[in-house]
Amino acid sequence: MLRGWLLKPIFNPTAGTATSSMMDNLKLFALINASSNTPHWQLAIAVWIAQWLIWCVPLAMAAAWVRGDDEDRSNLLEMLVAALFALGLAQVVTHAWPQPRPFMLHLGRQLLAHDADPGLPSDHVTVFWSIAAAALAGTRFRPWGLVLFSLGLLVGWSRVFLGIHFPLDVLAALPASAAGAMLARALRAQLWPVYALASRTWDRAAHPFTRR
Repeated sequence: MLRGWLLKPIFNPTAGTATSSMMDNLKLFALINASSNTPHWQLAIAVWIAQWLIWCVPLAMAAAWVRGDDEDRSNLLEMLVAALFALGLAQVVTHAWPQPRPFMLHLGRQLLAHDADPGLPSDHVTVFWSIAAAALAGTRFRPWGLVLFSLGLLVGWSRVFLGIHFPLDVLAALPASAAGAMLARALRAQLWPVYALASRTWDRAAHPFTRR
């Protein structure tokens, strides 16, 4: 069965031959994807990582926003804008070059329910890596960068492990994330007044609750 999978091209299921990159993608998927002998506890952890770890990002950013000053909040908003730009670019790629997920080609084992929509690039990983790139480019949250990049890689692994992404879907999140962060950085001067206004608005709204 595995050999049959590796003979099927990913990017164009009707193509007669598969390129070397397609074959490598399929081989790596076959190595990572969970087997029928995978313990239930490993599957449970992978499902939690794939579905719920991403929610730690807005929670951490919200906590940093509440505790931070104007500079912190401006950096956090730039990180958010980077993620929005990256997700927008990812949608352009998805519509311009739609690629099926493994279960849409009847490859591997699907262990997490998911819509049958294009999977390249991974939106989950794009969120982690775009915010990581923006954090590294900023001044206040650079220590977050490597942590978020590592967590994004972990999420990407879990989604391949559970059969809803190919490894290339994860890798494709990297250029989209970098481009989103660079675009947010390039527009920093134009958006900074908006960031400052948002921070001042928060200060006024929160003032009655933070007075001592």
